[in-house]
Amino acid sequence: METTLSSQKNHRYLREKAGYFFLNDLCLISAKGSDLFNYLQTQTTNDVNELKIWQGQNNAIVDRKARVISTFSLHRTGKDSAVILVEAIQKENLLNHLNSFLFREDVTLTLSNHFILALQGPKSQELIKHFTQSSDYIPEKPNDVCEFIFEELPCLAIAKSLTGEEGCALIFQTESKETVMHELLKFEQQSFVTQIDDHTQEVFRIEAGIPSYGKDISDKNILPETGLEHSSVSYNKGCYIGQEVIARIKTYGAPNFALMGLIIEGESLPLLDSEIVFDSKKLGVIKSSIFSYSLQKNIALAYIQKDHRSPDIDFDVIIDNKSYKIRTCLLPFYQPQTRKDHSKILQDKALKLYQEQDDLDQPVALLREAIELDPKNATAYEALGVFLSKQNKLDEAISLMKRLVEIDPEEIMAHSNLSVYYMQQGRIEDAEREKGEATALQFEKAIAENMAKKTTEDKVKQDLAEREQKISLFKQVLEIDPIDQVANFGLGSVYHDLKRYEEALPPLQTVIKEYKDYSAAYVLLGKTMEKLSRQNEAIQAYREGIAVASRKGDLMPLKEMQQKLNQLLHTTP
Repeated sequence: METTLSSQKNHRYLREKAGYFFLNDLCLISAKGSDLFNYLQTQTTNDVNELKIWQGQNNAIVDRKARVISTFSLHRTGKDSAVILVEAIQKENLLNHLNSFLFREDVTLTLSNHFILALQGPKSQELIKHFTQSSDYIPEKPNDVCEFIFEELPCLAIAKSLTGEEGCALIFQTESKETVMHELLKFEQQSFVTQIDDHTQEVFRIEAGIPSYGKDISDKNILPETGLEHSSVSYNKGCYIGQEVIARIKTYGAPNFALMGLIIEGESLPLLDSEIVFDSKKLGVIKSSIFSYSLQKNIALAYIQKDHRSPDIDFDVIIDNKSYKIRTCLLPFYQPQTRKDHSKILQDKALKLYQEQDDLDQPVALLREAIELDPKNATAYEALGVFLSKQNKLDEAISLMKRLVEIDPEEIMAHSNLSVYYMQQGRIEDAEREKGEATALQFEKAIAENMAKKTTEDKVKQDLAEREQKISLFKQVLEIDPIDQVANFGLGSVYHDLKRYEEALPPLQTVIKEYKDYSAAYVLLGKTMEKLSRQNEAIQAYREGIAVASRKGDLMPLKEMQQKLNQLLHTTP
């Protein structure tokens, strides 16, 4: 009972205030030498030459089959220097690999004698300002670095979320530990911060969807299975070991199995490496599992077969000869609002830069960061896909949209964009398939939205934003097929709802011209004419529509148009 209460307290502090814990399972490697970054560029999956001083990145080393040798973060601290943060369990793999390919290069790799302290939570930066008694702060961008003085002690701080919450890793000389602890305890006594136990750390790690080597990752996993390639791989750099396999997977499809979240009903937790069976076939494999305080449910990281990776799907499965109800879930399970906010800021900045300049490289980089922060940011996906297509990187744009479809199969924009990109490649059949999927989903969504009540101001604002997005989507479809029935009707419907009646007329008139038996189009065209005070034209639209609806037996449109016509005939001179 005491353990549960303690964990709940820790959980509350991390979500609302700040918590600290020692990163005994992380090692710091000091890297130096005039050839350092050129050498790392040939060995790692990410583009280290892009790093400026005080910037960092997630990175990895893989073998020729793209199987994971090591995952880590790299942080540039000078022209010829950097530090590497790596799990202790992986340090030998990393050092052995890097040293084995060194010949005459001026590169030195040394295990550093430091201790690493994690400070996490929404008020972690505020706490650092108290420590330093200055305006110094930790960079907001993940993995970036700064130096400051902590109670007269030099400290290297890395912006790094190890829990899903904002925070940093503070790196001190080993002999400074006693002083650091003394200061932390003073703030702990004032209820500003608390030390986080191992169990709570694990809860937060899994809620944040952060895979751990030895639990969720091994040397048998290829990097694209882990999900880490989204933040650890550059597709624009030069050759490195395993590049061909990673590029092929990106271009031609998804890995057979990939890491995602599961919500597990019931009280028992399946064991690590337990096989998930659905319809007598292997659905996946359980990795880390735990009870989530945020969701109040059992959760797990699991490798799931590619045909079943859509989120929010329920399955009745067998695990270890026991029956379970599970639901697939997009990682992370829990995402603080601050990450979404920052993602939106980067997205908006990218779009603003695009309007102001011709160069797409910076907007593309910002959008990649936005997606890394918020994997569900559909707008960032859309913009990045458009920018990549403008750079003639159609394979990458298609891969990006496929990823979004995997996340959300009903994301209309993803299907619409795929149609455009396939058309640009001359893949007509694929383009038509995606266009059909987009328009069908859009029509279904429009019907559902029209039936829903707008109850709050926030909902009204949201609807306005969604309608503007629909306009963009419908226009994209019409660029491919100007007479598309659903897209024209949808565009006219949105314009009508937005009271942009003049703009609603052309697409509605196109529908009636090309598809003379579409009863709903006559209804909407008549209503639009009424709003424009063109009563005689509204009467004509209703009369033609009544004839169509009567012939087809469309009773609801027929009744509505008869009522409208009667009203107009009694009021129109």
